[in-house]
Amino acid sequence: MSLRKYREKRDFSKTDEPYGKSHSGHPHLFIIQKHAATKLHYDFRMELEGVLKSWVIPKGPCLDPDTKRLAIQVEDHPIEYGSFEGIIPKNEYGGGTVMLWDKGRWESLDEDALSAFEKGHMRFVLDAIKLKGRWDLVRFQSEEDNSWFLIKYDDKYARSLKDYDITQELPNSAVSQQSMDEITEHYQNIWSGQNLKKRSVTLVADFIKANNLPFSPFPSFLAPQLATPVDTPPEADNWLHEVKWDGYRILAFKHHQDVQLLSRNHKSWTHVFQNITDEIKKLPVDHIVFDGEVVVLDKKNHSNFQLLQNAIHDKKHTVFIYYVFDLLYYHQWNLQSLPLIKRKNLLAEYLRGHECLRYSEHILGQGKEVFQKACQMGVEGILSKRVNSRYFSQRTKAWLKIKCIKRQEFVITGFSPPKGQRDFFSALYLGLYNEQNQLEFCGKVGTGFTRNSLKNIHEKLKKLIIPHPPFDVVPAGTKNAIWVKPELIAEIKFTNWTQHGKLRHPSFQGLRMDKKAKDVHREQPLKNCLHEHDAVLSNPQKMLYPKDKISKADVYQYYEEIADYILPFLQKRPLSLLRCPDSYDDCFYQKQFSQYNVKHIQTFPSKNKKMIYLTNKEGLLELIQMASLEIHPWGSTVDHIERPDIITIDLDPGPDVAWSNIVRAAVEIKDYLIELQLTSFVKTTGGKGLHVVIPILPEHSWDTIKRFTKLFVQFVARQHPERYTSHMAKAKRKGKIFLDYLRNQRGATAISPYSTRAKLHAPVATPIHWDELTSNIEDTLFTLQTLPKRLRALKVDPWKNFWQIGQGLKINTHE
Repeated sequence: MSLRKYREKRDFSKTDEPYGKSHSGHPHLFIIQKHAATKLHYDFRMELEGVLKSWVIPKGPCLDPDTKRLAIQVEDHPIEYGSFEGIIPKNEYGGGTVMLWDKGRWESLDEDALSAFEKGHMRFVLDAIKLKGRWDLVRFQSEEDNSWFLIKYDDKYARSLKDYDITQELPNSAVSQQSMDEITEHYQNIWSGQNLKKRSVTLVADFIKANNLPFSPFPSFLAPQLATPVDTPPEADNWLHEVKWDGYRILAFKHHQDVQLLSRNHKSWTHVFQNITDEIKKLPVDHIVFDGEVVVLDKKNHSNFQLLQNAIHDKKHTVFIYYVFDLLYYHQWNLQSLPLIKRKNLLAEYLRGHECLRYSEHILGQGKEVFQKACQMGVEGILSKRVNSRYFSQRTKAWLKIKCIKRQEFVITGFSPPKGQRDFFSALYLGLYNEQNQLEFCGKVGTGFTRNSLKNIHEKLKKLIIPHPPFDVVPAGTKNAIWVKPELIAEIKFTNWTQHGKLRHPSFQGLRMDKKAKDVHREQPLKNCLHEHDAVLSNPQKMLYPKDKISKADVYQYYEEIADYILPFLQKRPLSLLRCPDSYDDCFYQKQFSQYNVKHIQTFPSKNKKMIYLTNKEGLLELIQMASLEIHPWGSTVDHIERPDIITIDLDPGPDVAWSNIVRAAVEIKDYLIELQLTSFVKTTGGKGLHVVIPILPEHSWDTIKRFTKLFVQFVARQHPERYTSHMAKAKRKGKIFLDYLRNQRGATAISPYSTRAKLHAPVATPIHWDELTSNIEDTLFTLQTLPKRLRALKVDPWKNFWQIGQGLKINTHE
């Protein structure tokens, strides 16, 4: 049966049902559509031979193996029909409301699914949102008879009809969660006989206007958002999960009729993936930016990196498929500030009915189950993404990747001469860049090659040969190695790492041309992530920094990423918070605790007051839930509340003091402290000055520490009265720097390292190396948007030994 009968029954000028064409190479799609036509029934559809084989099930499916449900075979439907939910006009064939009641995949248990269909007995496994496990479709009598029976096999998914009727228990759409009435109401003013793509364009444009997005210039390039590797997926419901495609990450830019397909290293793949380029050109919009992965599917409909490499080499343009998982720009609006789930909903609407442009589906919640199922299916892994996160062009913890198998990129550093029957080379030597950007040897790989790949790689390597190894030390066991410039990147699958940092059982998967060698580092999944404790963030899109378009979700994401840096300076310390529920310029201070829906913020009784403190990351994130844009800790902990362990000297300049003079003041104070045998650290404040910070043992009272700091700054001010003052009065601070010692008294606080400030551009108080402190480092240089990148690039933490110094104040120092 072809699509001829399907088309003969429909007037496509009146209905938005897809015209359709036969497909090959699609996943084995399975859907059930609940259809309120003349009578309510269920349309059971399975992809086979490029179309949807279809049956009408009057009573719907049943999980009881003792109950056979009549299934009447009808005309084949196009693959595009698999995403159809809406209204068929009443005067058209099958007029009425159509719901996507279930959707997923099916896998045949017969050696030849088509032969089983023709013989009249199909055995298969369903993996859908509602239906799972083994099922049988059995033809009633002869090949001419259209009557079949749908029968549930007796497995762990089977249930008695007396106990559970799935059509009654789960009546709503598996995709939109709407009822039949809600679908009818939602679509009644939309299905007007226009074609599907025009409808999608209208819905997207209407949505964007409803969200009051400002016009933005078209971006010539956007760096992609990258995922952080972790060992387990988050369990919370505010995460969605996608298949991790095994291909090339590509951002697609359409500017009028100019289409560019760019990899993360800004290399153009526009002409290599020509079929995708041509399809994007046809889109009915002048400006659009997609993010997704280009893949080639194998016979199991899994993305296969080796097949992708072969197709690129053989220039088989027709096999490339672009799975799109994000929509970043549309028409004249930048969508990056929208929540991910809204961007994906728009994308799903827009990508209906395209051949090689496909929407990358997701599942909400159920992270553990999704990951287990993905690994059982044999895919590389999954991507988990925070539902309400905006799009950041950097690596974040709002996107996580969890791999089923160990696999990553390595830099090719050399090769060994061929042995035995093998031509070209015997093995490739591999390396990775460490945190100091030094190349480290990781072993060699000698399996996974074909004759063609050996030849192609060797041709590239010959042009890169160098006389010496690209390592500081010649690796052992590489006596006959031929070394090359570290420019080519290989994708390697392996079982584990040895204790000496070498690969165990490596296998070559292909060359990667979409990344830079310097970006190839060892992937170390984070352990014991706290995602299972995630709370749903209230008002995530509230713009706390409106002019910078920084939302509450962005602030939350920042603190989640830098939590390990800031927590040592906050844990078990009384806190003063600057809370800004509406905007950074409308705030109030809070030092005492009142009743909030929090679980991880603690209280400490102090002189009939309840002071706030925290002990973990969850508590930190609860502060952000409360819209705390500044966090000011005490200089002591709740365990030693009367014995401070931090001294802060605040350099507060007058309005006419040059930044270079503030820098000089900090260095002079450091030198004076060295004379007192005290090591100090420096941080920008995100305001207009600097803090010189001295860690000490908690041995002395607040009064003692205050007296010491007062005497110290008075001494410094006497040495340079033209530059410094120890007097708070503003009249005495003109043209000078006030050396503020008053942060070292009981109840006083100082801005925490790595805390944001409630100021324009969201500056951050940032620890820096003393040798970084120059006239070029301004106090507001580091912001919420730039600091995470700095931290990832740092070779050494500027305050690495802050808590290990263990220095005390000598008694005669503060006489």
